[in-house]
Amino acid sequence: MHLSRTRAPLSNFRRTVMGSSLFAACRALASLALVWTLCGIPALALPPAAPTVPTVQGTVTDPLGAGVFNARVDLLTVQGIMLPTHAYTDGRGHYELRTTSSGRFIVRVIATGFDVTVSPQVYMSPSHPAFVDIPMQFGQLQQQITVTANGVPTPRTQTGASTTVVDQTLYPRTIDIQDTLRQVSGLQFTTKGQRGAATSLFALGGNSNATAVLLDGVPINDIGGNVNFAYLASNGISQAEVFRGPDSALYGADASAGVVALTTRQGTTAKPLLQYSVDGGNFNTYHQEASLGGTHKAVDYFGDFGRIDTSNSYPNSTFHNASSVGNLGYALTPHTQVRATVHRIAAASGEPNAILFYGIPDVQYRKEHDLYGSATIENQQSDKFDSIAQYGLVRLRDLNTDPGPAGVLTVNPGAVNNCGFDSKGKPITREYLGLPVTIRGANGTSASGRAFYSCPNTSYPGTNGISTSRDFFYGQSSYKTNDKMVALFAFRYENERGYTANNYRPLSAKRGNFDYIVQTSGNLRNRFYYSGGADLPNYSVFGFQPAPHASAAYYLAPPTLQGLLTGTKMRFNYSQGILEPTIAEQRGSIYDVLRTLANGQTLIARNKITPVGAQVSRNYEAGLDQNVFGTRALLHAGYYRNEFSRQIEFVNAPALLQLGVPAAVEHVIATTSLGAYINSLSFSAQGAETSAEYRVTQHMYVRGGYTLLNANVQKSFSSDNLSPSFNPKYPRTPIGAYSPLAGQRPFRRAKNSGYFSAIYARPRWYLEMTGNFIGRRDDSTFLRDAKGGTSLLLPNHNLDPAYQLLGLTGNYRFNRHLSAYTVMDNLLSQHYQQELGYPSLPFNFRSGLQFAWGGDTVR
Repeated sequence: MHLSRTRAPLSNFRRTVMGSSLFAACRALASLALVWTLCGIPALALPPAAPTVPTVQGTVTDPLGAGVFNARVDLLTVQGIMLPTHAYTDGRGHYELRTTSSGRFIVRVIATGFDVTVSPQVYMSPSHPAFVDIPMQFGQLQQQITVTANGVPTPRTQTGASTTVVDQTLYPRTIDIQDTLRQVSGLQFTTKGQRGAATSLFALGGNSNATAVLLDGVPINDIGGNVNFAYLASNGISQAEVFRGPDSALYGADASAGVVALTTRQGTTAKPLLQYSVDGGNFNTYHQEASLGGTHKAVDYFGDFGRIDTSNSYPNSTFHNASSVGNLGYALTPHTQVRATVHRIAAASGEPNAILFYGIPDVQYRKEHDLYGSATIENQQSDKFDSIAQYGLVRLRDLNTDPGPAGVLTVNPGAVNNCGFDSKGKPITREYLGLPVTIRGANGTSASGRAFYSCPNTSYPGTNGISTSRDFFYGQSSYKTNDKMVALFAFRYENERGYTANNYRPLSAKRGNFDYIVQTSGNLRNRFYYSGGADLPNYSVFGFQPAPHASAAYYLAPPTLQGLLTGTKMRFNYSQGILEPTIAEQRGSIYDVLRTLANGQTLIARNKITPVGAQVSRNYEAGLDQNVFGTRALLHAGYYRNEFSRQIEFVNAPALLQLGVPAAVEHVIATTSLGAYINSLSFSAQGAETSAEYRVTQHMYVRGGYTLLNANVQKSFSSDNLSPSFNPKYPRTPIGAYSPLAGQRPFRRAKNSGYFSAIYARPRWYLEMTGNFIGRRDDSTFLRDAKGGTSLLLPNHNLDPAYQLLGLTGNYRFNRHLSAYTVMDNLLSQHYQQELGYPSLPFNFRSGLQFAWGGDTVR
């Protein structure tokens, strides 16, 4: 909610000359981008004449973007057979290759001072030349290509953004994508229990709904930004790319703390490749996965199905997840590609609740059915002009069912604070309680007693459901004015429908969101790299909220193959992010509550009440990338500061007066909803984010990272902040029972976190060890005792314990058709809790076999 004295209504804003001009300019740019994208008619460059034989053209560059002169360029079949055609690059790095037959090929480049570098597969036919630019591999470390930084594929060496690209082949035996992402600095995951339990991601101190998750470019967050990573399987995923910091300038709302972009695997072999793996382990764990992929002329195809079943180690913790993936691509011409992808998830899990708080598992269970799809067409009219149009579909269905009461039915005359009064006005003295427990926090505090579970007058079965339906359209055109600069124009539209329901009483919402995006990136003298742009959105809830972005990088010294310290790159970033409200926050805002009342419109107009506003974030970052031992090692370090303002929180009615809400409005809110959601929370997060990777030998590769996070709640008007709780055992320590107190850290964000992985690979076998280290975190027990009191609340600071996890994976390949593998997690069998009260898995393992039939024998 915003008051008119701090911000004029959106309708008034749009009447201004500046607002009208800005929106007109946005729509003009979007229209131009759509014409380019859909019609494929470049406004600034004409396509070359169609060749008479299959042709591929492009530019070979070094890691800094300079053209490589006199590099040999060969054309290979997908099996690795070199064709009798080759060329040499000119002074700008340009090349052209011709062949006699249509098909799929690979471009290979050999140049003095560089590693032999090969391109992805390219389809060639006489109808139009294909365009393939090749950044050369330089030294021991793989050249990573990022898309999240500039919106177009860019070598990471040529951006100032803080990004990480993780190839899934580094961790081929993981089941959940969160296991891969835990090997990225700046990210912290929290799982409320064991495999299949709800899992949240916190990026650089942001809230769990502040990271946009993209699957093949389509945002898969629910309305409000939440993603449950427990159900995102890794089967069918080829790579994960992480952008640390707000990136709403390119990806709109939900990207207010970071972006995780997942890419679906494609078929690459000329002969169909069928793979099947099956394994089993302790806790009745059974896992299998089958995939089929390949290419045929202009078509590439890939399909994957995986399923995991496990009982976990506690009652009512069973979990299964079936994940299906499909990817079909077709080259209409060498410069026009169409692709369709689909992911389907069907999962179910028991919900035992915080069993260490109650001593008795809950009987609730949860079901999830999700569908993600995309259809994309990309048209590259020339080596300068590229356009993309994409339709995306998201359908999320999450249902939690409570079939009956849990706990011990107890007569407690002093329990009126828990269950209130019956229909005759008499106190309800019966209640369901947990068993006697002692709760110990990592901060040295403890509490003993029986926790309140539920009331006997609760209706069963109870349900809680969340639904999101999103139809998504994205159009993008990029133009390379020369070898030094790229301009991008894009338009995005999202149609969102959904509800959140408690016992069949849904709160629903419909939204239409528009984004108009402009971006430019380039370099000066192959030493200074820049990008800048903005998202100029028009959202149905909060209207216009621009989100700019700028980054720069400068090489103090270029990378070389020899020397202790080379390739010193300084990085600078500034960006803003925006975040939509959840459905509950929107419908529980002052504006929406008043709209449902008979005199609500009068109160809205008289007091100039506007809808709940956008949540805003700002990021400042400066860092340094340093190559060591030539290019065998890369060190990455940066300082960041994130400011999260105008965040939404629930404020009780009396506190609304302190925020300037008129007394007449506060009185109505007090008598209808007791309070409202409002943009009154702000917090900050700052610290250092570091990572390193090192190619020790030809066979050994190590990587690791550490993140320091100092987060602080700066302002909050929640009930906990206005009237904190106190445990009689710790009478001088105020406690936030349901939300963090001002001056303290936000919940579940560790000050110290880190990871490492070490991989040793030989032609027939490999070993991989991973580790994760998470420090203590602020939190709450969120409990009421048997009398409705606070004796089971503990001081928030450092309440959640630290933990350290080690994992080991081994794989042996008997021949090209058969491999055996073993995966072991929590090697030390540490009894730990990612969230206090929810025990995680002890030592667990899986062992199995993988079979492969078909595919190519690569030379």
